Amino acid sequence: MTAKYDFKTSPDIQGDKEQATLYPQLVVSGTKDLTDLAKEIARRSTIKEGTVMGLFCDLENIIANYLADGYNVKLGELGTLSATLTCRKVADKREIRAASVHFDNVKFKPTRQFRKEIRAKGELERAEYGFQVSSSQYSEEERFALLTVYLKEHSVINCKEYCKLTGLLKTKAGMELRRWDNEKKIVREGRTPHVIYRAVPEA
Repeated sequence: MTAKYDFKTSPDIQGDKEQATLYPQLVVSGTKDLTDLAKEIARRSTIKEGTVMGLFCDLENIIANYLADGYNVKLGELGTLSATLTCRKVADKREIRAASVHFDNVKFKPTRQFRKEIRAKGELERAEYGFQVSSSQYSEEERFALLTVYLKEHSVINCKEYCKLTGLLKTKAGMELRRWDNEKKIVREGRTPHVIYRAVPEA
């Protein structure tokens, strides 16, 4: 499969450019999650998909524990994960109390070998339709009607499947599903990143 790209305009922060400059950016084809990885590994080996998913869940938990204990985690030739900290801004470190310092984010630094492998395998071509935007094909009422029919046929749906069903991008699709869960229109189960949604049980 060939990756698609298009050009975006660099923002003129200082306002002194006579002509806007362009930079290339990937047009994301979608998101592959742990389920996709587990299916691919199971297809290539004798390990069952459920076993792979169980290992992934254990791996997530172990990595989180290592990072929380102050370790960096090197994932073979993929790269290294490291935790970052944050606190309120001060001029003198004596003003900072330990309670105000907390974990902020996780950084990923790929290895040189991994970057080289992507460059060697990757093929690029200009995207015909450019960057995807959320579809306005359906109104909110129509999207909920589509969801209702889908849940009658399949019983559960996740965010990725809802994106395919409605044409929404992932962020907007997730917000809409969570809002409908809060409004008791659907039922949310599981925890990130393995959240699914069901129809509200009939009384």
